[in-house]
Amino acid sequence: MFGIRRSIFLAVVVFSGAAFAGTDPHKEDLANGWKPNPLEIAQLPDYCQRFFLTRALPPNCDGVHHLCAGKVLIGRAMNFSIPKTERKRILRGAKNEVDYIFTRKNPSCKMMDAARLTQRQIGAMEPQLR
Repeated sequence: MFGIRRSIFLAVVVFSGAAFAGTDPHKEDLANGWKPNPLEIAQLPDYCQRFFLTRALPPNCDGVHHLCAGKVLIGRAMNFSIPKTERKRILRGAKNEVDYIFTRKNPSCKMMDAARLTQRQIGAMEPQLR
């Protein structure tokens, strides 16, 4: 069932790509914290798309939304059209979101491996933004 909704959502995102042409979609989003636009949602893993579209969290993983927020921010930090100082601030926000999972959430959550990988990805990006 979710696969059909996701396919429809992705089709809408692809066909509405013209709406984003000529505008900077990040200006508004950067002011909104980590609230993703439809294009950013389409680039996230399935569990994050599911969270942003339906607010459904994996069982025993109530902190997965922090991981998804971190992934949104990582995507923005990789955008070279954003000034380096702003990208550095965004990456710091991603680190804070992902680190939250390790300090306050259930260690038996099946998303912890994805969180560790995301944490390593942030660590690899940090030297590039110094």
